[in-house]
Amino acid sequence: MDIFKIKVIFGTEVVDVGQFDSDHISLILLIRATIHEVSGKDEVPDEDCLVWIHLPWCGERVQVNSDSELIEFFQVFRDHGLGEIVFELEKTCNVPSPPEGSTSRPNEEAEVLDQHGGYQALGWCDSEAEMLNYDGDSEKDDDKDVEDVEDGEEEGRQANEGQNMQYDKVPVFEEEFVDGDDDIIKECMDLFEGYQSKSNDEYFSDSELEPEQVRIAKLMKGIPFKKMVGGEIKFEVGQTFDNAKQMREIFKEYAIQEGVALSRVKNDLLRQTYKCKEAGCPWRAHGSRLLDKMTFMIKTLVDTHECHMIYNSKEAKASWIASKFEDLVRRNPSICVKVISDLLRERYKVSVDSQRLYKAKRRALEGLLKDHATCFSKLRRYAYMVSQSNPGSAIHISTQQPQPTFHRLFLSFEAQKLGFLEGCRPFIGVDGCHLKGPYGGVLLSAVALDANSGLFPLAVCICEKETQDSWEWFLHNLKIHLKYPSDRPLTFMSDRQKGVIHALQEHFPLANRRIHLAITSVISICHRYCARHIYANFRLTFKGDHFKKLFWRASRSSNVFDFKEAMDEIGGINPAAKSWLQEIEPKHWSRHAYDQTIRCDHVTNTMTEAFNSMLGTHRASSYLELLEFIRRMVMRKFQDRKEECEQWNSALPPRVNAKILKNSKESRVLTIIAAGNKEYEVLGPNEGYAIKLGEYSCQCGSWQVSEIPCRHAMAAISHHCGKAAVKDKITAYVHQSLTKSAYMQTYNGMIHPIPDQNRWLEVPACILVEGQTEHIDPPPRTVQPGRPKILRKREQDEGPKGGKSGTVTCKICNQVGHNKRTCKSEKKNVCVLQYILTAALIPHEHFRFLNLIIPPLMAIVELDDVSMIVLDALDLCCLYLLNIAVVG
Repeated sequence: MDIFKIKVIFGTEVVDVGQFDSDHISLILLIRATIHEVSGKDEVPDEDCLVWIHLPWCGERVQVNSDSELIEFFQVFRDHGLGEIVFELEKTCNVPSPPEGSTSRPNEEAEVLDQHGGYQALGWCDSEAEMLNYDGDSEKDDDKDVEDVEDGEEEGRQANEGQNMQYDKVPVFEEEFVDGDDDIIKECMDLFEGYQSKSNDEYFSDSELEPEQVRIAKLMKGIPFKKMVGGEIKFEVGQTFDNAKQMREIFKEYAIQEGVALSRVKNDLLRQTYKCKEAGCPWRAHGSRLLDKMTFMIKTLVDTHECHMIYNSKEAKASWIASKFEDLVRRNPSICVKVISDLLRERYKVSVDSQRLYKAKRRALEGLLKDHATCFSKLRRYAYMVSQSNPGSAIHISTQQPQPTFHRLFLSFEAQKLGFLEGCRPFIGVDGCHLKGPYGGVLLSAVALDANSGLFPLAVCICEKETQDSWEWFLHNLKIHLKYPSDRPLTFMSDRQKGVIHALQEHFPLANRRIHLAITSVISICHRYCARHIYANFRLTFKGDHFKKLFWRASRSSNVFDFKEAMDEIGGINPAAKSWLQEIEPKHWSRHAYDQTIRCDHVTNTMTEAFNSMLGTHRASSYLELLEFIRRMVMRKFQDRKEECEQWNSALPPRVNAKILKNSKESRVLTIIAAGNKEYEVLGPNEGYAIKLGEYSCQCGSWQVSEIPCRHAMAAISHHCGKAAVKDKITAYVHQSLTKSAYMQTYNGMIHPIPDQNRWLEVPACILVEGQTEHIDPPPRTVQPGRPKILRKREQDEGPKGGKSGTVTCKICNQVGHNKRTCKSEKKNVCVLQYILTAALIPHEHFRFLNLIIPPLMAIVELDDVSMIVLDALDLCCLYLLNIAVVG
């Protein structure tokens, strides 16, 4: 919420009114606050007032004619980053409009009625009623029969029955000419010299400002209802409401807020009267309709409660609860009603039954379903607006093939395409996530990495399921949009799903040939598998931490020697485990076999999973809202990262610098042996590698895969360049695709904004395919049988989410996994015997407590038949001992 400091120029004074925000400001509030600061009185002037606002960026003064214009000016000041607004308040002369049927002309002097001639002056209540234009002044006047008012609908009904004064009609005096008045009449007519009589419509000004000024003058006599800061409701006499429905809703909200039960004494088209149901509570409010037959005003108010607060308010009905938590339910359709109940108690101090909560949630979900169904009719307009505002972008809608029961959507912007081709590494991760809306579906995504290893969303697609056909449709549109050069390498990473594997083989063949320096070389389009998904399948058969450590060591090995060593250790433990892994080619899951031209050492597909997690609750939104969220998120990221890059002082991105600093610290323990010609041998505690700085290679293989110098290379670079010059020359040993310039090329473009849905253009008929229309019907819903699943399906060795952790320890045998009630060890029976013997030796004066001690001991444990026999024998012993104690 933006707070502005308000100053008002009133005459020759500059008044500091205070601070206001756009949600709690109106013209009447501004005028009242100014008069209060000037005179100390909480009132408004009788004259009409004009409100002007000063615009400092252009030096102009603009008139404010309505509350909506006032709020718009507040938003403009917020956009300019200004915190102070200067207004100017100017009083104007109030010239009343001629009465209906009058033939008087402008500039004519007002007629003065003679009180002695039978005309009586209006009382205070009647003058106020005339200015406020409402039917009565008190609750007593509203007690007239409603049917009589509806049948008559006369504007001049009685205003004050208590004084027996009737002003149903203003008397019309005939025009008389009195001798001696000719000079006065002539003098008045000279004022209208040259004025020609026109039609009745032309007696009034054509300016649109006059009705606004009249409306503001009326509002100055009433107080438009506004909620206080924080949403608190406060009533006062003179508050006006737009209509009867708004007044009912606000009083219902007030009853819930204050925890009271209100009784509707009167509730019809003309009046509303409320009182507290609690006996003895004086609170009461009355309001009635004004002459505009729409606005209601509070005329009587006793704002004092002497009753106790109630928490189970009957006014908190399912419709009210649904209106308060509709957005929450739409963002999270699977939300538990217990969460809604807790929020009701926390925010509104209301407690309701679960049946009402379920009904409210069902109502909110019904509204959600309508919104989801409506969004399909706007998809073609959305596609047209995206293509118009962002030329070159690709947004495709498929409603025919292969399944007419679902509508597929593909979206990728031109800025994303150019940023990937010019600045990103040739590495794309693809994955899908389920959507949680009523129409289901799956969101397929293609995500790349920028020079700072940040996520770079490339394209998204909404389809029915994650099948081979849907993957082929997505990759086909991605291939057409990217137009990727055939002479450049490219690598995809997926979760090893069969559909995506076949789709990649179809649309991105594994090898293309090119001729470079008369040598034929193969430019591969490789496919990596996520190592985490491979291990999830591997551990189903081969469990244990030793297999886990060796698997990840083999996957992250950047040279073939370390890889073979890890595989041999796996085979030494279980040859079947090694055979299982050898069925998957190392180029799909081990670093040492990756294509070194890709310059990316990722072994997992966490970047796509991170993108899916960024969607959060928007996965339950409609397709249109989901696409808009992704568009705005990417548009904001382009600008934010562009501004962030301008603040970098280094030629390398922050994450690249962090890796270099880490490797540099680890290189301090290494021993360097210079061989000449930029070649070195680096020795560690348990290893030794050869480094060739001229070829940018290290025998460990890490430098070649990631294109970032490893710790061995950092030791050689430090020796070659000198420790003082490493910071300046390290950029020469990092690949160009991992520098600041590549990062700038990635975010050089921009995604242009599009207007609100209400301002979207209609799709021209000429661009529609034959047989297509702008309107798209929603697909049929398929509801799965049974109760919807809330929790995600977890893997076998994956622990439950949250909950109590730890194990139970028995107090008898000190073993874990059970408590003393379920203990089945022999120690349990021994403990029971000890308790009973101890009770038997109690002195005779405490015998009366034996019946209280022994039965609970017997109920605590569960004994077998043998133990029961032993206890029976022990009972006889106890009785014998008791007899001895009594006799003794």
